[in-house]
Amino acid sequence: MGSVAENPERPAYPTGVPIKFTPEGEAVRYPGNTTVCHIAPDSPLQPALQLVHDTIATHPTLFRIFRLLPPESWHMTVFDGVREIECEPNMWPVGKGKLPVDECTAIFAPKLRALGTQLEREGLAPPYRMRARGFLDVEAVSGLGFAIYGATEEEEKRVRRLRNMLADTLGFRAPNHYIYPFHVSVAYMLRWAEGDDRQEMFRVLDDLAVRTEVEFELGAVEFNTFETMLAYPRLFFLGEAE
Repeated sequence: MGSVAENPERPAYPTGVPIKFTPEGEAVRYPGNTTVCHIAPDSPLQPALQLVHDTIATHPTLFRIFRLLPPESWHMTVFDGVREIECEPNMWPVGKGKLPVDECTAIFAPKLRALGTQLEREGLAPPYRMRARGFLDVEAVSGLGFAIYGATEEEEKRVRRLRNMLADTLGFRAPNHYIYPFHVSVAYMLRWAEGDDRQEMFRVLDDLAVRTEVEFELGAVEFNTFETMLAYPRLFFLGEAE
């Protein structure tokens, strides 16, 4: 991939800029809610995530291309909630696309709290056995994220069923609902890698990919709000009583 001039259809910046980060890497307000599983501090995935984080942070050129996310933010999204600026069709429940995020969060909360027995009854309770296997296409997603799959074909189907349950509970399915790639984000791209920097980026990522394949478990799904991409404070675990 060459320069922007050689690729006139490519935007000047990756998709996270300036919506989520400034070109200098400052977090921009981007409020919403979501359901996620944070990566536990003792998870077997933590050393792999830390290796990628530290490799990018200390690289002489890649640290300028990526905006690294803080380790405490590392998570896998199970089902996206709503984001204030994304009110396109199917991205919010029908008739609620203009509601403030806080009001939508208040509507979602009791529905998600009520799922405890249903998760058990339908075989969708945690833990979830997962596997990290390489990275998502870094340029296509404009960021660096571990590609995550169920550790077995059956577990992949089970987590997808969980995602469908959450979509039915909250009342909407985004256009990419069925092809959504589970992932754990480590960094956002701030600028496109060009020429030698691009070759170096893929060399580093190819090396890291074969060193970071690992199986791990995810615990209970959380309902979270967020103001930026740097933190996802938990409101409660799905099914948790008030």
